[in-house]
Amino acid sequence: MACGQVFWGYDNQKAAYRGLVWEAPLAQFDRGSYADGVEAILQAFEERTGKSLTPGKRGRVGLKIYTNSGPGLRTPHALTLAVIEALERRGYRRSDMFLLDQRERAMRDAGYLPLLSRRSVVGSFFEGVPVYALDSGQYYSDRWYYESPLPRDIISPLGDLFRGGDLLEDEPGDRKSYLPAPLLSEVDFWIDLPVVTDHPELGLNGAMVNATLWNISNNSRFFVSSSNAPVAVAEIAAIPELQDTWALSLVSMEYYQFIGGPTFDHLYVRSQPRLLGAADPVVLDAVMADEISDDREKAGFDRLSRLLPQLDFAYELNLGEPLASQAKIIEVEAH
Repeated sequence: MACGQVFWGYDNQKAAYRGLVWEAPLAQFDRGSYADGVEAILQAFEERTGKSLTPGKRGRVGLKIYTNSGPGLRTPHALTLAVIEALERRGYRRSDMFLLDQRERAMRDAGYLPLLSRRSVVGSFFEGVPVYALDSGQYYSDRWYYESPLPRDIISPLGDLFRGGDLLEDEPGDRKSYLPAPLLSEVDFWIDLPVVTDHPELGLNGAMVNATLWNISNNSRFFVSSSNAPVAVAEIAAIPELQDTWALSLVSMEYYQFIGGPTFDHLYVRSQPRLLGAADPVVLDAVMADEISDDREKAGFDRLSRLLPQLDFAYELNLGEPLASQAKIIEVEAH
């Protein structure tokens, strides 16, 4: 990336890669297999898009992990390490990277932070990479926020159209959700590393949700409503500064949960030896929603909606393709 340049820019360069998904097989769920799969997808991404995942003007890179369902459903350590090593090969040092997620306790339970008894000795690092917990409050800035102009049950004009009706407004402070400044203004780019589960209000907890609702303050108001949550996911994802630095998403199918999520329940966890990557997180979620629906159907449960509301809203905002049938899956060889 040339110094002084943004990653994607603000002229919708991502549109050229809508619907495109790279898939790498995983021989095993170990460090070596993930290293091969990650490298294959990142190389395919760079070759197809012309975007180099190398140090630019800011010289830093972020990884948005997922730990909020507990140790049984967290971004696999082997995947995270594989991405770290791939970025090292491209010129970043571990001190130039950081991992970020919502809650310190969840990251500690998931093995991304050391035990409290060792924190003073080893610091807040994972394999030499700094780890940021958003609930510390240190990484939000007054400059970057998503404001809901309407009551918490209806959060935007798009949400008003979806739900309809008039409600009393909340306090003004209740309508602001602050975004993580490091991902918007301190990195050359960042990579989304979600884990996929079903969700009672959203239908799917995946790439889009990990990059949006699990990336903001004051997020609980969105997780409890099937009316405003999908709109918030799409509108936050569409924030230009977030879109610019959000390079791509990588989803491991080492484990995903098809019902009862996002709380971990091992009875409903499934696994496939596949790693998926895309610059279009909308189609990535659509593909995973289809996989989850297949597993639900086999177990005697209803399928998810063919078109999830947040993916439909994201499509309306020109963020990606909302149906699995629109995915163009390209298999890449992992060496």
